[in-house]
Amino acid sequence: MKRELLIEGFNELEIAELSKSEEFQAIVFSDEPVIFKAGTSEILGQLKKGDTKLEITFSHITGGGEGVLLKLMNLFRQFAKKDQKKKIIWIVHAVDCPKPNPKLPRILAMKGFEIVEDPIDGKVYKKMEFLK
Repeated sequence: MKRELLIEGFNELEIAELSKSEEFQAIVFSDEPVIFKAGTSEILGQLKKGDTKLEITFSHITGGGEGVLLKLMNLFRQFAKKDQKKKIIWIVHAVDCPKPNPKLPRILAMKGFEIVEDPIDGKVYKKMEFLK
């Protein structure tokens, strides 16, 4: 039996309901670093809303392996569509990890991420996703 992936103790439906509140939006999309748990992972991320886009940065992910990144991508994609955003900019700081997940580069490549040189952060995985 597949275990449900909880994010800070909430399932996907509960998060969808929470996401309707202005307080949730202000905390999650503050463009400030935030640490949260998803499944067995602890994630340092930064999320920002623009007029037509979301910018999602995952700076550090500890633990996991149960598909946390893909689940988060689906969840933020739902948020973006609900807010009628036209694109999502994804950035994952995992190119030079001290303890990299050996599956991550393959998964990111399959999802269309490329390694790019960021002027501030150095090499990162990046993807610009246009929403329909």
